[in-house]
Amino acid sequence: MKTAKRAERKTQRINGFAVLACIAFSLLPIGWSYGVLAKPFLPVSLDDKLPELKEAGSLSALCSQDKGIRECEIAIGEWKPKELENAKGKAAICFDQCLLDIFGFYRDTNSGRDIPAVRTKDFDGAAPSRGFEITFYPVALKVFRYEGCAGCELIYQYPIKLNAIYGQEKFELPMLSRGGYYMPSGLRKSIALNPNNELSLKALIGEGEFTVKISNKAVREYSRLLTVLKYNEVH
Repeated sequence: MKTAKRAERKTQRINGFAVLACIAFSLLPIGWSYGVLAKPFLPVSLDDKLPELKEAGSLSALCSQDKGIRECEIAIGEWKPKELENAKGKAAICFDQCLLDIFGFYRDTNSGRDIPAVRTKDFDGAAPSRGFEITFYPVALKVFRYEGCAGCELIYQYPIKLNAIYGQEKFELPMLSRGGYYMPSGLRKSIALNPNNELSLKALIGEGEFTVKISNKAVREYSRLLTVLKYNEVH
């Protein structure tokens, strides 16, 4: 009799443990399987999507196709029209191009889009008609060397390689198009967090390597662009 009762109590304990186990398992988040938790979904960095960015042609086009990118999820662009309209109220609105060294939205005459940018120049002190023009966009920049003279057309040259030096850090900028280069997330983050460092570019063109100095005001304005559009929150 005692043996039967002990066996019955043991069976009840086992059944009780089974019920508790079922309840506990049912409360686990989706992704648990046989006691193993699947890794939660984490958006990837745009740094890892450069081939897709090139193919899409713009970050806005890419974000409309793929929401699993940190910049698309956190930052503001055409894929977030309401937030973008609010952001435009915090910057200058310009037609065609904005003045040098200011953050503004300029109206692209071909597409009709309002594009956030900071345009600056590094003039050659010996010849004002010669220098580099740089336009910073949220995740890219456009750069070319120009040279002209009285009565002749400007000559444009595009770098074949571009590096950025910010403070003590050096960044290689991947080419996206002729004269167009990607701004890596590490460089964007450094500028957004500390806009008071010196920024320069090392541009390799047919005539050799040139050091392009970016004005402190342009760096601060680019930092403001990143902050207004929430790229400073992308980690």
